[in-house]
Amino acid sequence: MTKISIITPTYNAERYLEQNIKSVLKQKNDNIEHIIVDSESTDDTINIINNYRDHFSKVIIEKDFGIYDGMNKGIVAAKGDLVGILNADDFYNDEVLKLVSKTYENSSKKDIIHGSMNIIYKNMCALSSGDLSDKAFKNCHFKLNHAATFVPKSIYNKLGLFNIKYKSGADREFLLRAHHKNVKFIQIDKPLANFRIGGFTSSYNLKIIFGRTKEEYEINKIYYSRWQAMKKTIEQGFRMIRNAFFVFTFGNDKFLKKRMKLLVNK
Repeated sequence: MTKISIITPTYNAERYLEQNIKSVLKQKNDNIEHIIVDSESTDDTINIINNYRDHFSKVIIEKDFGIYDGMNKGIVAAKGDLVGILNADDFYNDEVLKLVSKTYENSSKKDIIHGSMNIIYKNMCALSSGDLSDKAFKNCHFKLNHAATFVPKSIYNKLGLFNIKYKSGADREFLLRAHHKNVKFIQIDKPLANFRIGGFTSSYNLKIIFGRTKEEYEINKIYYSRWQAMKKTIEQGFRMIRNAFFVFTFGNDKFLKKRMKLLVNK
């Protein structure tokens, strides 16, 4: 039977961490391990972790070099056949890990499993189907649902871990690396997880925009032609500048509500 390792990196995650933990506890699959990697939180996160010590197969509490470094530590410690990464603000839907396990067992090549994901902001919810098709990778328009993606430990062993020099795009670089090495992606047409927007990926100050745009180009030029890399980077940079303008003009809350409405009406 497939064993699934769930990695949750945390730092000052007291607000939603318990919901994250309970969503793993509620899964109707006995062959799960939950590993938590905390970067020495200063809020109530450690107390929450201690309240659920019996639930975790491993708890790592030490300084790291960013969220992807925390993920890497969890992956190294994982003993499962499949590895899922569930950030502290996110949570699984009921009984989905049983479906993930069954899909993996029925696949012939044991490749990456991924599904849809609900995007949440306050009381609003929209569905993100994601797109990890060959066509999407070819056109440089693939869409990742990180919380709903499960990678065999054997693929991490073969291709390596997240490259921590990338502060916001290491997960995208890893999937491009996997696709470049002919790893296949098996899609589950069902929402597996729930992702809250409003964190780092929704921040748009000039320093973040510059850093993310620079990373986008550095990653894309490895796997695409220089023209494709430039085109995609310009698109991303323009989108972030536009979003920054709306945040500055109307405020982050109104911007995120508008963004959610657009997602709902897609």
